[in-house]
Amino acid sequence: MPHQGPAAEGLRESTTDGSAPRGSARNISWFLVRLAIASGLLAYLVKSGVIDWRALSRPFTAWPIALAAIALVLVDVSFNALRLSWLFRPHGLNLSWAKSFQVTMVSFFFTQFLPGATGGDLARLFYVAKDYKGLRSEIVTVSLLDRAIGMFSLLVMPLLFAPAFFRLIAEKPALRALLVMSAVLAAIILAGFLACLFYQSPMERLGRAILGFLPWKDWPGQVIRTIASYRHNLGTVLSAFIISLVANSLLLVVMVLAVYVLNPAGLDLRMCLIVPLGFIANCLPFTPGGLGVGETAFNSLFTVAGLQGGAEALVCWRVWTALVRLLGLVFYLQGIERVFGHAVGGSSEPAPTVRS
Repeated sequence: MPHQGPAAEGLRESTTDGSAPRGSARNISWFLVRLAIASGLLAYLVKSGVIDWRALSRPFTAWPIALAAIALVLVDVSFNALRLSWLFRPHGLNLSWAKSFQVTMVSFFFTQFLPGATGGDLARLFYVAKDYKGLRSEIVTVSLLDRAIGMFSLLVMPLLFAPAFFRLIAEKPALRALLVMSAVLAAIILAGFLACLFYQSPMERLGRAILGFLPWKDWPGQVIRTIASYRHNLGTVLSAFIISLVANSLLLVVMVLAVYVLNPAGLDLRMCLIVPLGFIANCLPFTPGGLGVGETAFNSLFTVAGLQGGAEALVCWRVWTALVRLLGLVFYLQGIERVFGHAVGGSSEPAPTVRS
């Protein structure tokens, strides 16, 4: 049987559900709106001279540095795949690194090139949950926890570098505000995780009280129980966080290489603080892949810090990462037939080892 990915699956479902075509039309319309916003922002940056397109041939002519940057992006993807594989193990789900790498590459491709703010996440959930209907709540929860750990590590990165740039932060109110925002968001993620971990019963009651009227009222409790099970595997969560910091640091290095290619004189240690803040802005789902929004944010942040070339460097960074993400198309076309590596007792669904 030929491979059928998320797009084919959605097409098949649309033949039986009349709402699917309308939903697809809305997604495409929203994508076009976001793409128009991105195009407008990029056009403004080019017209104002912030981005010089003639300089953007350098990422290709400086091919040794380009190869090094592409290799670092591949290592970053490998670390993200390893993190997801680790997080599934406490639940008795054997996700091999190879399969996790394929799924991660496909999700990265969808995030970069296809419509929708969450296309990559939905593609990943499709592949990891399609053969395990009885465990979908656990699988979805672990996948979302994986994303939350990645975002938490990104929010923490500028806070780790902040003490080294105390004077710069004291002089720039905008930087202080961004660091406070990062700290607040990181604290919210951490507090939510700890509450589920050590106050499981109150959190379940709170979930039922707030969401009990919804058709999927049992899901909040299942999500909380799944997260609570990690109190027996805190080492796994800590390892996932550390590897996320390493992965995000590699992307920081790629950004430094982009600055070096475009403007060697522009290298500065202040980028250790500025670049993670720019990456946080680039995660905002206002445009496809943060296109335009990220460039505007990097230009503003570099200017505030007394640096130059932030927008151009991010475009260079995008080119290198896009070349890597195109590999996800290869995995998508060849198909990912079965993600988890074993079944317990001959069943098609492994038995989870979720403890309360």
